[in-house]
Amino acid sequence: MQMSKQEKIIVFVLLILVILGIGLFVFILPNFNNIEPNQKSLDAANSSYSDILSQLEREKTIDSDIKEEYEKGKNLANGFYHDLTPVECDEIMRQFIAKGKDISINELKVGPMSTENLSISVFLPTEVTYPLKDFSNTVINGDDADIPDIENMSDREKFIYAKDILATALALSEPVTVGSSTVSFTAYSDDLQNLYDFADLLNEGVYDDTIVDENGNPQRKATYLTGAQFELTDKSADIINAAYNTGDSSQPEESEPAESETSSNPSGWGRYRMDFNVKLYSIEPVADPFANSTESAADDTTTSSDAA
Repeated sequence: MQMSKQEKIIVFVLLILVILGIGLFVFILPNFNNIEPNQKSLDAANSSYSDILSQLEREKTIDSDIKEEYEKGKNLANGFYHDLTPVECDEIMRQFIAKGKDISINELKVGPMSTENLSISVFLPTEVTYPLKDFSNTVINGDDADIPDIENMSDREKFIYAKDILATALALSEPVTVGSSTVSFTAYSDDLQNLYDFADLLNEGVYDDTIVDENGNPQRKATYLTGAQFELTDKSADIINAAYNTGDSSQPEESEPAESETSSNPSGWGRYRMDFNVKLYSIEPVADPFANSTESAADDTTTSSDAA
């Protein structure tokens, strides 16, 4: 049976529709369902690509940033002693003593190496309060007296206020553990001011003027004077008693100390004695992160010159 032209057109259209339907369900719909997961994968790939570009940009400056942080750590470490042995502590303290004026030292002892936690504290003076004072401050300053008026502060007041805030913030920071060595000794002098000056010298922390900081100034080291107290020695007491017994207000001539001096002045070294307890704080310096690369470059240079 021969189909008419109209029937042929209908069959052709149906065949096309069947082909389109098969293609839609087999090829298009599965990929259409994958559009959302593919979009998420594309976004993740773009994010990773951005991170990689950021890291590449970071690599351009990371060496200089590391070097800058290393220099900061190095400058901080220079303010401390390196890990000390008892012999090194003794040598450093003798350098301090050599800078003192007219003082004699007895019983210098070096304690064992230990650790100590360092933290920043803020001094808060004791303030006495009572109802009349609180009422007076309220009348004078108003109810908002505790709230600082920064706008009406002078430059100096603003500076002090900022320092107080900074000190409070630093005091809340975590303590840092460092090495600690304690040196104790007794110093004698005929002039009490010499002992005071020597205490200031220890607090200053400069034991060797040839060691300088990045600004060319003598390097101060972390030296903490935990205690210092003075007393009159037997030599001074003998002089005072002699002047009192003779009724002479002038100071008599000092005689040579007897062999039976007491323990407070065993050698007759001075009229005043002061007991010192000094702590030397130490940290291990930060390792140079570029030491190996510098050595490798030097080796390459040497190899090239030898080959030439």
